Amino acid sequence: MSLRACEILETCAPAQRNARPGHPAHGEACADIARRVAAAQPSMAGVWNVSNCWLLAIERGERPAQAANRIARQLRKAQAAAVRHAAALIPGRSVVTTYSGSSTVLGALLLARKRGRRFRVLCSESRPLLEGRALAARLAAADIPVEFLTDAALFSAISRATLVLVGCDAIQPGYFANKTGTAALAALARRSRVPFHVAADSFKLLPSRAALWFRVREERPAQIWPSPPQRVLVRNSYFERTPLRLCATVILETGGCPPGEIRALLRGKQIAEGFARSTPETRPAANARNE
Repeated sequence: MSLRACEILETCAPAQRNARPGHPAHGEACADIARRVAAAQPSMAGVWNVSNCWLLAIERGERPAQAANRIARQLRKAQAAAVRHAAALIPGRSVVTTYSGSSTVLGALLLARKRGRRFRVLCSESRPLLEGRALAARLAAADIPVEFLTDAALFSAISRATLVLVGCDAIQPGYFANKTGTAALAALARRSRVPFHVAADSFKLLPSRAALWFRVREERPAQIWPSPPQRVLVRNSYFERTPLRLCATVILETGGCPPGEIRALLRGKQIAEGFARSTPETRPAANARNE
């Protein structure tokens, strides 16, 4: 989704060719584009960070299309490095539990297998979009044994795991955001003394000053129950917040980071002027995940 945001920003950039870089009209037009892209997926920090980095570059005089391409390269490099560090955590003859369908976790599991390690993966359906099925199919095709469970059964199986490895959609001071059910999984892992690791990259770090741009929104109830009876309220939230204190490490492109060091990393992040002086619109954003 973050790479898709880079593509959108690059595509929108030629529309500004009639305005000179550095001109107020050019800057405001680019700020409007960045804010709209960030608001389109408010539950994913990577989309906000890409938009923010792009706008910072334009405020410093870089051309929009060039900035979008450079940020996409940086993002791919960060993701690849995070995959390598996460793969190093997976020992041979281990049982790895994961949840949802993180591309970083998938890359780490595939890389660990490519390096000759044999292990088994416990994963679940990950309702309502069932991205766990696609993950299980990719792993099985790579000669990685998979034990596939319902979401509730995955919680019961946590004690059989060597480690838990999940992705995330945002990291803020004190917590990270991931698929609903992650908090219960992390708490059970702590109770069972199973190390719980979060695989991400620095594009997932969302500073406190950008908190207004992050929102865990309600998705379409019909994904869970198309025609519920009257007086049944169906709630469908993809994401939830999980305390960072439940994690053993947060894996970034620089390596494993203790949860207690996340606040310092967040303090060092810059915010573009176009974001610092504005707030997201309150109207519902487009459902980018389902488009």
